[in-house]
Amino acid sequence: MPLFGPPNIAQLEAKRDIQGLIKALSYKDPSVKIAAADALGPVGDPMAVEPLAELIRDQDAGVRRAAVRALSARGGVRVVEPLIAALQDSDPGVRDIAAQAIYRRLMTDPDQDARRETVTALGRIKAADAVEPLIKSIADPDETVRVAAVRSLASIGDVAAVTPLVVMLAREQYRAKTTGRSSLAVERAAGQALDVLCNENAIDALQAALGHDDSEVRELAVKRLARIESPLVARMLESRLNDESPIIRRSAARGLAEVGWKPPADETGAHYWAALRDWRRCAECGPSAVPLLVAAFPRAQALERLDILAALVSLGWEPTEQDATAATYWATQSNWDKCVAVGAPAVPVLDGIVGSDPRWRERVEAAAALKALGEERTAPFARLELVQHALGVLDGEGTDEEKRALLTTFLAEEHQYEPSAKQKLDWCQCGYPSTRIRKDGRRELITDVLGFEPDASGAPAYFCPNCNASRSATA
Repeated sequence: MPLFGPPNIAQLEAKRDIQGLIKALSYKDPSVKIAAADALGPVGDPMAVEPLAELIRDQDAGVRRAAVRALSARGGVRVVEPLIAALQDSDPGVRDIAAQAIYRRLMTDPDQDARRETVTALGRIKAADAVEPLIKSIADPDETVRVAAVRSLASIGDVAAVTPLVVMLAREQYRAKTTGRSSLAVERAAGQALDVLCNENAIDALQAALGHDDSEVRELAVKRLARIESPLVARMLESRLNDESPIIRRSAARGLAEVGWKPPADETGAHYWAALRDWRRCAECGPSAVPLLVAAFPRAQALERLDILAALVSLGWEPTEQDATAATYWATQSNWDKCVAVGAPAVPVLDGIVGSDPRWRERVEAAAALKALGEERTAPFARLELVQHALGVLDGEGTDEEKRALLTTFLAEEHQYEPSAKQKLDWCQCGYPSTRIRKDGRRELITDVLGFEPDASGAPAYFCPNCNASRSATA
């Protein structure tokens, strides 16, 4: 460098004299500083970072722009703080250059540490124009960058981040449920950010999330809305009471309960109680409850179906379609003829009763209905006709002794015991025949007139079809 006059930047650049260019940064003439900074920009020598960073505080805006341009040509952690500082410069040109460097270079830098430091610093200075780039960063491949970006969005406080964060958290939670491989740190950070952001100002953003295609997103939006005390929330939650997802319908109803909403006795109220699966109160909302009850019936558990049918009966409803719902309805009403009239859709319903109903009388009727449909079963009754006849005798007129005499004759005719071999009959406490006693005193169950099903070991366990009592050979 010459002793007098300004340094020859072009010559220093041609010689790649990095030290000379760095010294030129401290020359008093702004034009020299600018030229030196521009020359150092493409070089990328790490020794130039600190001197260029010092120029961020220069009094001349042109110098500051040149320094930012030179730093912008670099990546890595060391340039993060100077460029973040330049975002707050009084000169719009400096701010613009710094913003382009940060959002186009640093936030996509190959170095994950640089990306993390950048998004963290943006949150620290609460950079309002950083929201959109930070939203992109919540999809960063590095977990620590995602967590930092989420925290910075919470720090900035712009509700524009609400919907993306709801989507992010919903997907993390879904991934956790289905694969167990979600990021707990990201999930926790997103939840905390939404705690900060989800206030009255976020209602519109959450409403947008309610329209998302993903039911997990809609469910989370409903839950977040329910935490906000505002009359607007109730109207939005009402709109979700007929969502296609039962989970969202239930979340919306619970949210409405939390905000003190009182369901009206109309269609909206019916949707509310149906979402909570309170079928009696659903029916109290009137005829508008019928479609909801009918739609819920096929998906309900066995005991819940009884509640739904009771609600339908209270509304004076009867089936109009010959389907499984009709078959269940008529079976529940013990109207077996109408159940048979339903035809093939009744078969699975009847099979369910035959196989598991705790009332053995109902099993007998269901088995008879299956037989009428040409679907006779060999279980749980080996000889259904004998069971039906025996129950018919018990249900008929006459004294207990007369009925026992009739059953004794009938069972002998059907070779269920042999009086000539001095066998005797023993009876269930309800008067139904259960056991034959041989001449040698051995007792044998009359299995052809009993119901049976496998016990815990897989062996047949026998039951009285009249009173449901368990029967054994030694009883």
